[in-house]
Amino acid sequence: MQSTKEMYAIRWLRLFSLLGTFYCLANAFGAELFCETRGCDIYAGYGLFGISFYWYGFAGFLGILLLSFFREKISVRPLLSLSLGLALLFDGLFLIYQSLLWPCSSCHVVALLIGLTAFVGIRYLTLPGRKVLLGVGIVWSVFFVYVSIAVVKELAFPPWALYGSSVAPVKVYFSPTCSACEEVVSQLLADEKTSTQTALYPVAKNSEDEVRLARLMSRSDSKVETGDILQLFSQAQTTEHSLDITSRLRLLSNKMTLARSDATKVPLIVSPHILNTTRSEASYLLPVDKLWGTPAGQNDDSGCSIAVSGDDCDE
Repeated sequence: MQSTKEMYAIRWLRLFSLLGTFYCLANAFGAELFCETRGCDIYAGYGLFGISFYWYGFAGFLGILLLSFFREKISVRPLLSLSLGLALLFDGLFLIYQSLLWPCSSCHVVALLIGLTAFVGIRYLTLPGRKVLLGVGIVWSVFFVYVSIAVVKELAFPPWALYGSSVAPVKVYFSPTCSACEEVVSQLLADEKTSTQTALYPVAKNSEDEVRLARLMSRSDSKVETGDILQLFSQAQTTEHSLDITSRLRLLSNKMTLARSDATKVPLIVSPHILNTTRSEASYLLPVDKLWGTPAGQNDDSGCSIAVSGDDCDE
């Protein structure tokens, strides 16, 4: 005889698995639901054997949903238990991967639905291997909380673009007093097509950077033109300008973004494709699928350091 508690639990399990089924299906078809963090772009093409992870999520949630209707059969309960365990295991591995690299808000919604489904099954249903499921669930919970914090941090402090759109495919982090940055930015803005696909994110590595940026950011008109960006690389005027609290928070967000990618030098280019520049080394190029590791690409000695306030800039 099914208890009232188990009856309500199975309803919640079906609800969470149903939501997971439709959520994964929608994203598998390119809906990009809750895609608010950079990890969403990075993991968009991830899959196994040429099949998107969202299709595996769809199959997993749908399987759990169907098994819940036949849970009374003795032969089905081990399958339901195994399905929940595998869901926690594989999602846990992906959470570990995200904790080491970049969090994905859309993927985290899937993780939340997996966690809720598994919690209901472990807590309120009589399933074989419950202790094993509980152990896997505890490990999963640790990394879920860790990635949750990372997602909140990125959503609360998104990088701020001084020039261009935040959805531009090419993103360049630069310092106004960095000669290597000036060279790269000038080349990108000189090409009409590339300039429309580029967003520029300023980083203040010293007080002179702050003065130059404050002068531009304090203007009453919000439209920043190409000429305004190029003037940033000229010597600062004698008139002192100071950053207000909003501007400082924006620049801090950009610096935090660099820190999350282990970047120590600018210019840093994040691009889904290789860009043609006259500099022989791709020392400042960072493809979008390699946002971790060596932030300046192939040559650690190139670029301008953001860790010091001096003129530590290698041509």
